[in-house]
Order: sequence, then structure tokens, then C-alpha cells
Amino acid sequence: MKRLGGLLLLLVLLIPAATAATTVSINPETIQSGDTVTVNIKDLPDGSVFSLRIRGEFGVTPGEVFTFTAREISLPFNLTSAEVNAYTKGTNRTELEVALPDGGSYIARKNATGETDEILFSQPRDRIPSGTINVVTLRGDAAADSIIADLTVLGTKQGSNDGTVSFTVEGASQGTATVVVNVDGRPAPTPTSMPTATTTQNGGGNGGGSTGPTATSTAATRATVTSADGKASLTGTDVAGAEVLIRAVQGTLPTGWATAGRAYAVTPANRAFDPTATLSLRLPSAETTATLARYENGAWTPVPSKVEGDRISASVARGGSYVLLVAASAPEPTATTVTTSTPAATSTTVSVTTTPAAAPVAPLLPVIAFAILMLDWKRRG
Repeated sequence: MKRLGGLLLLLVLLIPAATAATTVSINPETIQSGDTVTVNIKDLPDGSVFSLRIRGEFGVTPGEVFTFTAREISLPFNLTSAEVNAYTKGTNRTELEVALPDGGSYIARKNATGETDEILFSQPRDRIPSGTINVVTLRGDAAADSIIADLTVLGTKQGSNDGTVSFTVEGASQGTATVVVNVDGRPAPTPTSMPTATTTQNGGGNGGGSTGPTATSTAATRATVTSADGKASLTGTDVAGAEVLIRAVQGTLPTGWATAGRAYAVTPANRAFDPTATLSLRLPSAETTATLARYENGAWTPVPSKVEGDRISASVARGGSYVLLVAASAPEPTATTVTTSTPAATSTTVSVTTTPAAAPVAPLLPVIAFAILMLDWKRRG
């Protein structure tokens, strides 16, 4: 296995809580593969939803085996209603291996299906106890010349309000990794960006390449935030610190529409985008009749949307939950065969399309029975 030769980019997030000044710091700012990453947490109250996300993007050779690992993840508190989620893009096959502090383990394997090279794992756990998650590993066969590997551990925090999460990251060569910590789905404003080791192309002369930090521009630049499954993205000049999280669909759908997958939460929910950002979701197919909808007060309300190719997009002025709706299929009619008689005593079969109905004779049965009874009395008289 090749080890991560590029620098690992770590985002340091300061996360405000509603009732306490929760702070999170991540060190060191840039590391080599195998170094220990520490996440220092202060004033994190019980009941907070804590998530640790480790995302790697690195170059590979198509057909070779890749591995991306977070090793010895120490947790200073318990996580209830927990999940271990993983996502890869650019693979033919991916295996997820997890070894938990309580001795539990989980191994799953999935192959990419259809035309997609994306694979998603989700492993819910009632509880992940404090201690050390020995290993969380993604490995598989590369289908492209670059891999995205995303590991997320999340749950409701119980235990000490202060503590340190530490771990090491290992992977393949020519890559970067991003570490993101969220509390209640709210990342803090993005700090000043740190340079990463990248290859840039000279603008003139012999066109030779050089390696060094990327240049920083003071002009407003568009950035894109992508969900873990790669199907939803948020693009704009004011999206720093925002995230697109996968959510289950709940609430009332508008008449005539059905869901086409999961919902996506643009967080923080109270975040305003100025100028507006663009939320884009992948369609099941380019011919799908669809719209995007926003969740408000227990119901989904369609918002103005635009279809371009195999994606649908809408302008987003603030955070919140959104879902892709597709036109609901009409119920299939029931075919009924009716036989009629002609004066020439020949039989003709006519196919009629109708819907099932209650037998019309049933309501008349009491009347028929009474008429028969009256005729019988007359004969006896």
C-alpha cells in the first residue's frame, strides 16, 4: 500500500453552541501520513449531536487496490443513536471495515452498480462507548484515476464536556484529507485557508510544472460543497462553512408527487447566503418530471427549479432541508370484460376499462326479498 505523500489539509472549526461557548481546535494544521491528529473539545454539553468527518481525495491508477484508513480513533465520551457512514467515488468495489471500542466489528462489501462509480455504507449503532475505535478502513478497486473516500462517525454525546479525540490517517499517494467536526449539524465559519501541496502549471515559457502552495486570491470565488453520496451539491461565493448532509425523508408530500431518494439538509439551518447559492441534485434520468421542495412546518413545498441534463437546481437563500420530488405514477386501470347479446343470438365481447365498484345488486336485496314475500301471500289468499 502506498502511503499518503501529499499534505493533509485540516479545517479548524470553532463551533458555537446555544447554551455554552463550545470550541473545537484541530492540530497540527498540516501533517504527513502517520502523524497523530488531535481534536481538542471544550464545553460540549450532553445531548449535542457530534460528528467527526474524515475525507480523502487522492490519485490512483485505475485497476489498482486503494486503501484509506483512520486508525486508533479515541473518543472521550459516549455516542448514542450513533452511525458509522462511509462513501467512495471512483471505485468498482469497496469494502468497509470497522473495529469498535466494545469489541464489536463490522465488515461490508459492495460493488458499484449501473453506470455509477459511487458506493455508500451506513451502519447504525445504538451506542458507541468511549474508548478507542481501533480502525475504520475503506479499501477496494479503483475505477478512475482519482478516489474520494469519506468516513463519518456521529451520534448524540454523553459524558465529559471536555476531551480530546485523536487518530492517524493513512492512504494512497498524491492526496489531501480534510477533517471536519460538527456539533448539532453546525460548522463554524471557515477560518483563513491554509496552503496545500499541489502542482500548478506555469503560465508561459516552456509550460513546465512546479510544485508549491496554491495562490490565494482576494476576489470572490465560487466554491462547491458536496454531500457524502455525491448526489447533492451547493455552489456559490458565500458557502464557506456550510455543509450538505443526508437526511431521511419525513413530513407531508404535496399531492401528485413522490420522493426520489433521500432528503438533504443545508446546514446551518439559519445560515443566510448573500448572494444566493445554487443547490443541485442528480435526477434519476434526464427525462424525469421533477421539482425541488423545501421542508417547512412538517410539509414539503415545491420551489422554483431548473432542469439541465441529468441535474435539477434551485437558488437557495438560506439553509434548511430540501428533497427531490418526481411526478407520482397514476394507478393502473382495471380491465373488465362485458358480454352483450345481439338480436341474431350471436355473442360479441367488448373490452371496457373501468375501476372496481361494489356490486349494484347488494343494496336491492331487501327490496327483492320483500316483493317475493308479497307474491307468496297473494297466491295463498
